[in-house]
Amino acid sequence: MDILKLSDYLDNLLSLNEVKDSPNAMNGLQMQNTGDIKKIGLAVDFCMATIKKAIDAKCNMMFVHHGMLWEGLQPIRGNFYNKTYIMMRENMGLYSAHLPLDMHPVLGNNKALADQVGLGQIEPFGEYKGQEIGLKGRLLEPLSAEALGLKLESKIGTPIKVIGSRQVQTLGLVSGGAADMLKQAAKAGLDAYLTGEGANQHYHESIENDCVLILAGHYATETGGVKAVGKHLETQFDIETEFLDYPTGM
Repeated sequence: MDILKLSDYLDNLLSLNEVKDSPNAMNGLQMQNTGDIKKIGLAVDFCMATIKKAIDAKCNMMFVHHGMLWEGLQPIRGNFYNKTYIMMRENMGLYSAHLPLDMHPVLGNNKALADQVGLGQIEPFGEYKGQEIGLKGRLLEPLSAEALGLKLESKIGTPIKVIGSRQVQTLGLVSGGAADMLKQAAKAGLDAYLTGEGANQHYHESIENDCVLILAGHYATETGGVKAVGKHLETQFDIETEFLDYPTGM
């Protein structure tokens, strides 16, 4: 399958035209290549390290969550030139999906997180640009904030920061850097809110609103979606995929 046909399939699968995102996300096919797609490198971030990993893994396409155009209109020079040149030299295609990947009800980053914490009775949550980009629901049984943090830590394999100490049964979540939505979780009466990273003021918002804040890492909370898309493509098409792990610790 060539990259244009595969791109059309992914556009429909991820409902790209229905999701409002940052203009610089530029969701979809960001760099075309030639020939059939044989192997796709799956990564959270488009960066020089993941490009090199894709080359070493003999991929001829990358599927990423954070694409190459986040800085907007810019001259093709310096690091941007180097990455662009290598991609073209290696005939490497690039497809990026930001919020469409976070939000996907089956393959999304948020769905992966919900599965990891054992969330049931799932509903949309977290308003952004007139759409709900996260999820909320109930744990099968109440857990202490500490126990919930340890459970998630065992699932994703990275340290978890837990702010607050109450029992948790209702939980909202949005992957990545969405700590500003903590206020929405508190207003909705949720016991806890899970995201990737936050800032100093979010500590006080958590304590003062009696809403536990769980910070599981921006990178760590956004690996589930790219992996799920990879498995889906392997099932649907004769295409090999490989997850290119390059954790930032953020």
